[in-house]
Amino acid sequence: RRRYAAELGLLPPGLPERATITALVERLCADGRSLAAALRTARQLTLERLAVLDVEEGAPLADVTRAMTDLAEATLELALGQALAEQDARHGVPRDGDGERIDFWIVGMGKLGARELNVSSDIDLVYLYESEGQTDGARPISAHEYFAQVARSLYTLIGEVTDDGFVFRVDLALRPNGNSGPTAVSLAMLEEYLQAHGREWERFAWLKSRVVAPRASVESGRAKPLKSLVTAFVY
Repeated sequence: RRRYAAELGLLPPGLPERATITALVERLCADGRSLAAALRTARQLTLERLAVLDVEEGAPLADVTRAMTDLAEATLELALGQALAEQDARHGVPRDGDGERIDFWIVGMGKLGARELNVSSDIDLVYLYESEGQTDGARPISAHEYFAQVARSLYTLIGEVTDDGFVFRVDLALRPNGNSGPTAVSLAMLEEYLQAHGREWERFAWLKSRVVAPRASVESGRAKPLKSLVTAFVY
């Protein structure tokens, strides 16, 4: 509270929500902060607000977990936007055999997937891309390499500890082959893993899964192939 006293008024009164958190980050960036610093400052301001609502006003647990989930989704959305823009500028757009942009999804698992995050939760994530392909830039790379670099950028923006702390601790252990597997996998790789190697508890873990970013993929229905795959192997 002392460190960020000048910024406390930037967060509107009441329970922080996804839209207000996004607007807060954008305001902090407009005031000169990098996105990484703005995301971390937004977390600090959100936690200060939740402490006040919890301790002084008796906010119900459901309000706290909803706000923390909104914080995760808002910050992941903004971080993904920058990570994709950086890689597009460097290598071009990843395209499939039909020339369409290959979709990429951040899947929330566990407490994030169930919208049950508390103030000390890490976030369990799986990074998925729709299909194989290649970028269309002057220095083309495979889609797999492109999305691996996106994953690294996401960790820098969300999980890395800086002078402002971190946004969330990121856990990728629920991806195919766990910590020994690639950081980002295609739908085909996920399907093969679930079919040939997926253990019962791993299938059950997907019961709480949902795409948390990009929001546009969920709203447009472009994430349906993932939902169909999970339904086939889990339900």
